[in-house]
Amino acid sequence: MIAVDTNLWARAILGDDPRQSPAARQAIAEAAAGPGIFVPVLVFVELAWILKSAPDWGSVRIQQALERLLNMEGVEVEAAVTVRAALDLSTGSVGLVDNLVSQLARERGCTKLLTLDARFAKTGRAILLKT
Repeated sequence: MIAVDTNLWARAILGDDPRQSPAARQAIAEAAAGPGIFVPVLVFVELAWILKSAPDWGSVRIQQALERLLNMEGVEVEAAVTVRAALDLSTGSVGLVDNLVSQLARERGCTKLLTLDARFAKTGRAILLKT
């Protein structure tokens, strides 16, 4: 198994570089078919942030791309069950990162998650810190 850095995933998914994008797609396809690919949670989160900042990439398109990555044959995402649960909770107002933090905290046995984000607190998965 090998790991693939975020920049390769971004180039492969975005297709925004005429030289790097095809090379990244080929390397990913070969690795997925061969030894397999490990995707750390941090790479998954970083990729979500990159896609969010890309032109013409709305929340539905990002969600679909991340789902495809989670379901890709030959790819193992770290904490995949937790990542999938966070992705399933993601909406326009509360994104993957906040939901991943809440899922990981809950799995770790945390009884509270404090936040300064009012929208996140409205989900019931975090408590708004009063300032």
